[in-house]
Amino acid sequence: MNNINLKQIREEVGYTQKELANFLGIKQQQYSRYETNTTKMAVATLLQILDICGYQFKIIENNQDSNLQKSKIRV
Repeated sequence: MNNINLKQIREEVGYTQKELANFLGIKQQQYSRYETNTTKMAVATLLQILDICGYQFKIIENNQDSNLQKSKIRV
């Protein structure tokens, strides 16, 4: 699977760590740990972050690869 750079995605849409943490209902410190990979996050949390930032994550049928695409619709 490709690595997903949460910091790059967050900065691309113009959110601070604190803003994104507020959307998720967590503290900024916890979100920072997600970005630096110092703590694991649930897949549901990752999908929520991607959705907030306007991305869709699709797993290819053969389970060999993944695809991260910017959505045309912003939430």
